[in-house]
Amino acid sequence: MAKINDYEEIRKVAQMYIDGGNDSSEIMKPAFHRNATINGEPIQTLFDAVDKAGKTNSKAIVDVLDVVNDVAVIRITMEDWHGSNFVDFHLLRKDSDGWKIIAKVFTETK
Repeated sequence: MAKINDYEEIRKVAQMYIDGGNDSSEIMKPAFHRNATINGEPIQTLFDAVDKAGKTNSKAIVDVLDVVNDVAVIRITMEDWHGSNFVDFHLLRKDSDGWKIIAKVFTETK
């Protein structure tokens, strides 16, 4: 059973991702497991895209969809990331280092 603290830690990881997306990949990297993927590709693809795009001021909301033991699924709805809107689904896993994103799948919305 998930504890309130798990939800708080998951939201902190999500916020690290959001803050990094608005600034630089160095801010978001600690949120991700070293072997994480984005739409099936290595996570470095995301880091490169964020750094190439540069700073922005997007807004986002985080929904924790489910937490079961050491696995969680969240949805992040992001508006105006360099003029585009996205919905992301992130799969997280908790280990000795805490909660980390292990997979991100996203789609652009209108």
